[in-house]
Amino acid sequence: MPGVSGYYAMALAFATNLVQLMSTNPLGESIPNPSKYDPGILYPIPRWSARSLLDIDKKLRMYGFDHWRAYELSWLNQKGKPIVAMGEFYFDVDSENIVESKSLKLYLNSLNLERFSDSSELTGVIANDLSALSKSKVRIRIHGPESNELATNQIKEGRLLDSLDVEISAESPEQALLQKSDEVVFDESVRTELFRSNCPVTGAPDWASVVIRYTGNKISEPELLHYLCSFRHHQGYHEECAERIYRDIMLRCEPEELFVAMNYLRRGGIEINVYRCSDPIPVDVANPRLIRQ
Repeated sequence: MPGVSGYYAMALAFATNLVQLMSTNPLGESIPNPSKYDPGILYPIPRWSARSLLDIDKKLRMYGFDHWRAYELSWLNQKGKPIVAMGEFYFDVDSENIVESKSLKLYLNSLNLERFSDSSELTGVIANDLSALSKSKVRIRIHGPESNELATNQIKEGRLLDSLDVEISAESPEQALLQKSDEVVFDESVRTELFRSNCPVTGAPDWASVVIRYTGNKISEPELLHYLCSFRHHQGYHEECAERIYRDIMLRCEPEELFVAMNYLRRGGIEINVYRCSDPIPVDVANPRLIRQ
């Protein structure tokens, strides 16, 4: 574990890297809508910029994926007739980069006036561009408006914690908020709809449904809810928030197995769902589109 001076050095390096990244981030800029296909719009954000502060790579084994849904996907057929659809994009947890959400929206808009023979051709183009940006293979699925694949559903996993009578005093997430008992539980699953964090660029709120499933010493549920609600002032990308929660629970509560799912509400026609686990997981574990999404 680094000392206090080490943490300050890590925080300073992270802040410097973040400032450099944000100086060219399209999220904080006014950018005209593109009139033609332009993969150069896509903006990469290195995963290491957040993980270097969390020190995850040195401490923890972590698997998972990021699951993005895009609801404003459109292009032209060979006769110039508009086609509309919804897209799903799966990024591996070990990809070098994530894609900045506004740049993805602008990139998808750049396809609006382009002609494609069918959705398979479009899928190939998007998969190639996102794989090149993330430096990892990205899986793409496209659904027409008649599809029931993305129908809204109620989340069925986890006991809801939101009715607990908890005083929320913490204004930042700290590991020390988490407490465990001597009781051992297996596949314990809890969830909350109260999570909110903030975009590190615009400061706009990001809302999410959170599911935590674990095996090991039972985690105190009032303290867990307190911890999750303490993100209300935290500024961090969706992926960083999920990995911070995963790290803090693993280091503080030491479960034998841990699964964290965060299903964020959409902004700009795009929603982001983040899954982190102590064991390898297939993309099939992704939750359906939830009622708040």
